[in-house]
Amino acid sequence: MGATALVERDRERAALASWWDEAVSGHGRLVLVGGDAGAGKTALISEFGRCVDGRSWHGTCEPLATPVPLGPLRDMDVPVSGDPVEFRHLFLDELRATATLVVVDDAQWADDSTLDLLRFLGRRIERCPAMVVVAYREDEAGARHPLRVLAGDLSTAPVVRRLAVPPLSLAAVTALASGSGVDPAELHRRTGGNAFFVTQVLAGQAESVPTTVRDAVLARAARLAPGARDALDALACLGPRAAPRVVAAVSGRSPGDLDECADRGLVVADGGVVSFRHELARVAVEDAIAPGRAAELHRRALEVLRPDADPARLAGHALRAHDRAALLTYARAAAEQASALGAHKEAAAHLRRALDVCGDRAQRAELLEGLGRQCHLSDDLDAAVRWWQEAVAAWAAVGDRRRQGVALVGLAITALHLAREVPLGERASQQAVELLGDPPSGPEFALACAVQGKFAAMGFRNAEAVAWGERVPADGPLTRALAALSIGVGRAQSGDPAGLDLIADCIRLTRSAGAHDEAGLGYFWAQLICVTRRWYRLADRWYGEAIAYTEDHGQEIWRQWLRAFRARALLDQGAWEEAESLASEVLRSAGVDDGRTMISMVVLGTLRARRGDQDARGLLTHVRSVMVNAEPVVGWMVGATRALAETAWYAGDLDAVRTIVTPALAVAQEPWHLGELAFLLSRTEPVSAVPAGAAEPYRLQLNGFHEQAALRWREIGCPYEAALALLDSDDERLLREALAVFDELGARPMRDVTARRLREHGVRDIPRRATTTGADGLSAREREVLTLLADGRRNTEIAEELFLSRRTVEHHVASVLRKLRVPNRAEAARYARRNGTQTQSPRIAPTSASPTM
Repeated sequence: MGATALVERDRERAALASWWDEAVSGHGRLVLVGGDAGAGKTALISEFGRCVDGRSWHGTCEPLATPVPLGPLRDMDVPVSGDPVEFRHLFLDELRATATLVVVDDAQWADDSTLDLLRFLGRRIERCPAMVVVAYREDEAGARHPLRVLAGDLSTAPVVRRLAVPPLSLAAVTALASGSGVDPAELHRRTGGNAFFVTQVLAGQAESVPTTVRDAVLARAARLAPGARDALDALACLGPRAAPRVVAAVSGRSPGDLDECADRGLVVADGGVVSFRHELARVAVEDAIAPGRAAELHRRALEVLRPDADPARLAGHALRAHDRAALLTYARAAAEQASALGAHKEAAAHLRRALDVCGDRAQRAELLEGLGRQCHLSDDLDAAVRWWQEAVAAWAAVGDRRRQGVALVGLAITALHLAREVPLGERASQQAVELLGDPPSGPEFALACAVQGKFAAMGFRNAEAVAWGERVPADGPLTRALAALSIGVGRAQSGDPAGLDLIADCIRLTRSAGAHDEAGLGYFWAQLICVTRRWYRLADRWYGEAIAYTEDHGQEIWRQWLRAFRARALLDQGAWEEAESLASEVLRSAGVDDGRTMISMVVLGTLRARRGDQDARGLLTHVRSVMVNAEPVVGWMVGATRALAETAWYAGDLDAVRTIVTPALAVAQEPWHLGELAFLLSRTEPVSAVPAGAAEPYRLQLNGFHEQAALRWREIGCPYEAALALLDSDDERLLREALAVFDELGARPMRDVTARRLREHGVRDIPRRATTTGADGLSAREREVLTLLADGRRNTEIAEELFLSRRTVEHHVASVLRKLRVPNRAEAARYARRNGTQTQSPRIAPTSASPTM
């Protein structure tokens, strides 16, 4: 876009300049710049970049069928080969060296490895003299878009800033249209103030305003001479930019024909390459090319670029040229490259294209196995299960028992991650052991035994887990680590803290070997055990080390598992607001209903039930329905049965409590799970026998030793459970202690029950329930809703953000409007901004004199 489009952008430029000053003083910034396509984001950032006193790197994500891994970094001439973990650290070191502006444009098309790099930088750039600007199209990045997930991950990071580039006002369009003869009101109405559309219309000198950007661009292209139009079409097929010699070779026209395109303002030349002024213009031209001619241009591009182009780019041209042999070759090469750089989603996309054109049975089985692995690594676990199952069948058809066993192990591991597919995974693991155990040797058999041990541990069959660990052929560092992990988990879950030493050995061995995923697995088990055994001090120590490692090494899936267990630990220890925040962040980041999301939903559902909110049961019912097949195995770990029964108890539905708890209690083995189920059943009927295997505080509580049980709970660090232990006491002092704890936590249902118990004992001076509303009468939940209203969110988006039903959000919004005595959402948002309600992350506050951002 031309400079004329930069009217009405003074505030945005000032914001960027202010954040740049902060960055060069050693307080790094990551700036998310959003706006519709054509709003002028690139023009704004480019002009700002020309004024920067420091190093400036600029890269663009391209709208290829499958993005090139770390594509923007290639534009910056940054070497991107090698281990992705090492690359991220080297890039960060570069940013520490000198003041640097890094621009990643069109990030809505970013590949996984680029997003991982941005996530890594967002957590570490704070002490760098650098500013990373990420521009993206808001209209193409929905609530579940990976870029939105990344923004959610970094929403609490102090380095993050947001900047919205709004449409041009009528006054700005009037100024731009001055002297053109175009009616500015009609121009603004037709274009919606879209800066690129406005400039295209004005540059085209049309008698009337075109209906769309496409019409405006094609009207200008239609005036080109045939040679120039051929060159323009070739450039459109080559992508956002290309060298003039390549355009000439593909189009069959001379480089001079591009000059006419530049003279008419359709393309620009910079740094030895030529490009369209905007991606909207390229798409308009490309879409207008006849299908047969487009295929021929892509065939020529494939021939011209074949010697030295990136395989992902060649695969894209082969796809559009309908060249099946070339597509198979280049898609496989592109998948290998993408996987090596950590772009697993892109690797899976390439493998799917290769599979579509592959006819060889063994080769297809390999591709299916690769798809299972890449989908697992990209956190698309449901798809991974399907691909693994197809790979198992394909290798069976080929007759390769070893590869069939390997695919079964992959299926078992993915099912283990999903948690709800544990029964499927355990069957696959058993079959793998049978196939690979004849003869029982090799790393594949060792892994199969180790996976069997994990399933035993998931089912709390601890002796069996130890036995499987002892079967692992420990003939190398990684197999020794696998053996140590199974044995350590079995022993630690049985209550022996020394088992954690074996898990630590596993982590040490895997870290030394550079086996980052296996190290993440070790940290997962250490955290799971410490939290479920309520060894909170040990959990804190492990958590700090584990989070640092998983963040440093790009183990995002394990990081989210750790955070889910951390949320549960915070809930147990009475840090409810922190638990709620962390569980919500995990849910925003995870893309599937796996164990992470189930645990996080249970944390949120439990919190809401304990606070007396009305929207707890829906979350917990969802978890229980998803986990229906796996609940008998992993119910102790996820906690949905306990949480749903607890919610029914608070609602006074004792029949439901009995119905939920009785079958689960019959099969429970884990001591804390056994104890909590027995306690909940005791709410519905007298205790006939206290389970001998229940954890000590529950045994004390169920045997009537209320004060001793509460003391033990306090020593462990669980204030809510300590107060519950006092609930059945007849001692006024103990009941007052419980009341104070429930009040402090905001546990309304149990606070009211305790107050009622005190009144039954003749106590009249009971303190009033502590209020959780502010001066404006809004509850904590309503204030959250108001915050999101001020951030411009719709009801559906608020529901997704807070994991509420849309109807519940509608009730909250109506309540906010009523309490604030304002007529609509816009007025509520103004109230929030006037009174200091914080939006999701820092951004420019709008004024009546400037466009809303």
